[in-house]
Amino acid sequence: MKKSLIALAVLAASGAAMAQSSVTVYGRVDLSVGSLKELDKGSQTKLFNGGDGGLTTSRLGFRGSEDLGGGLKANFKLEHRLNADDGTSQDPFWKGESTVSLVGGFGEVKLGRSSTIYDEVRGVAFGSSVFDSAFTPASNGVWGSGGDYSSRFNNKITYALPKLGGVYGGFEYALDEDAAVDANMIGAKIGCKEGPLDVALGLQQEKGKDNDYMLIAAAYDLGAVSLSGGYNTRRGSDANGDDNELTLGLNVPMGNVNLSFGFATSKTEIGGSTASKSSGFGVGATYALSKRTKAYGGFRSHNVKNGAGTKTADTRLFAIGLRHDF
Repeated sequence: MKKSLIALAVLAASGAAMAQSSVTVYGRVDLSVGSLKELDKGSQTKLFNGGDGGLTTSRLGFRGSEDLGGGLKANFKLEHRLNADDGTSQDPFWKGESTVSLVGGFGEVKLGRSSTIYDEVRGVAFGSSVFDSAFTPASNGVWGSGGDYSSRFNNKITYALPKLGGVYGGFEYALDEDAAVDANMIGAKIGCKEGPLDVALGLQQEKGKDNDYMLIAAAYDLGAVSLSGGYNTRRGSDANGDDNELTLGLNVPMGNVNLSFGFATSKTEIGGSTASKSSGFGVGATYALSKRTKAYGGFRSHNVKNGAGTKTADTRLFAIGLRHDF
């Protein structure tokens, strides 16, 4: 009888311990086939990895959480990015994220490689567009006509505020870890999400590129239609000049179907004169075959002109594809 009670106690303790921690394996495979036409290169039929001509990049990840008691949790996340069209890995291996963090009433402190909090604010600007990657023109040659930002950094320390009603925010610092090169990053964000409205401000300073970014983003869900937009500035060196950029998005959900439209424009000035202008748009639709599988199709067009008005880039992309999450 005593042995049975001891065994039950051990099992109960083991079950409690197991319930306090969890590890999840997840992933995504996104592939599409379509036509890409570029200036001076002609047309080409291709099979695209998701991030090149689909919705999002294919990935394999592991994430977990352990309850440390007293409202404190330890989390980790490891995410590998891969090219599903040919099976190769993207570099570095854990390109998506490799972090460990502590979460509690104070907020969250995260260490490692991950997306910047400025990039998270950028997600608000594209929040109403289901084509938040390849079919959003601002992701491919329009946003950042003079010099695009780095969406991820290594050796990063990030602090996120605890929940304060609808207010959210944080700041971060990336160590360059090289005494000969001053290439660190400082970032900050502050936002408020109340009901259908989400408004945020993001800042990112990259000393390696000598660029300072500021983004004001907003999204509003009207139910039948959702709208989003953002205004971004980049202040660079005398040689790289400055950018002023605008993006607008529209998304229309209709049951299993989502229709979307995105437009973006950008201008780069060097020494007070226009060095280049970019503009583009994307349209597309997704169809949810299930909670985890989507079929989609879309078209994207964008071009870049120099200060003299001559086209230096002109791209047309059409593709249909399939994305599965697990």
